[in-house]
Amino acid sequence: MSNLRCIRCASLWPPGDYPEGCPSCLAAGHPATLECLYTAAPHDLAIPLPVLAPVTLGEGATPTLDAADLARAEGVGQLWIKCESANPTGSHKDRMSAQLVSRARLAGATRVAAASSGNAGVSLAAYCAAAGLQADIAITRNCPPLQRDAMERFGARLRAFEDSLGRWPYVQDLCRNHGAFAGTNYLNPPVGTHPYGVEGYKPIAQEILDDCGLPTDIIVPTARGDLLWGIYLGWQHLHQTGRIDRLPRLHAVEPYARLSRALATGDARGQWESATEQYSIAGGTCTLQALEALARSGGAPVETSDAQAGDARQRLERMGLGAELSSAAALAAVSRLRLAGKLDAESSVVLILTSDGRRG
Repeated sequence: MSNLRCIRCASLWPPGDYPEGCPSCLAAGHPATLECLYTAAPHDLAIPLPVLAPVTLGEGATPTLDAADLARAEGVGQLWIKCESANPTGSHKDRMSAQLVSRARLAGATRVAAASSGNAGVSLAAYCAAAGLQADIAITRNCPPLQRDAMERFGARLRAFEDSLGRWPYVQDLCRNHGAFAGTNYLNPPVGTHPYGVEGYKPIAQEILDDCGLPTDIIVPTARGDLLWGIYLGWQHLHQTGRIDRLPRLHAVEPYARLSRALATGDARGQWESATEQYSIAGGTCTLQALEALARSGGAPVETSDAQAGDARQRLERMGLGAELSSAAALAAVSRLRLAGKLDAESSVVLILTSDGRRG
């Protein structure tokens, strides 16, 4: 790695830990993610990652299933399901945890602090256990019991709060004043998770390319945009190194309008809270990195109701695929994008099945 670059002001920063994003933009009141830059050897096409030999539980290389029947039913040319639910703890979060926890250990940290609705907390707890680090996880009181139990069985210390925003000052205090390494955002307005961790999502792009070629569209369940941005970074690398001649469009699935409202104003710092059972992609905030992934790839936000996500989950279950409600929302988004004219009979579409729903 040569530098980190702000996605808002393009300022360069030396390699290091910036859990609050670009210092200059933070001081100006605009939290902004930093993007990792690398000095690559000529003709080196491998996707670079910050930690070369991370702590691993076998994450990545997840299957991509050809769902021809779904493609016909939805009126698109081709449809694949990328099963991130096949990761060790059942969600895509394991890819980020492997890089982030490994960086925490290399930086000399002994504990990782995070705010989580479930999957991230379970994943971080597992990888911290593998790395010999303590995990401190701030949850909400309505955190699904099986998620809470899994975190505790991996040795995490839990602290419960009434609402999601109430968790962030607690994590902020642990990171700023007690030496904890930041496992998630703790700012409001939020910034993306530590860029070293988000880099762990980049190989998803290579895996999709290897399994099904270059799709036209990828549909990603989205809260604060770490997965969306990380997948975009992977495709960006493939484009910059000449492996592909265009980027696929990345579409962000959310349970109610956040990103569309932020795009309308050009400002990601708003608050758009609403009730939903899609807890993994809930919350009233979004991030600049999510807006940038949409803008740079030509994708769009799409809202799916709990009822639509529930119907989609049943369709996946009839195929033998268990899915958390937030994950099944990716399938529900296909018809929404079709009706909006974003997809058609020539589209080749990949759904990111983010988690298998075994705990909620």
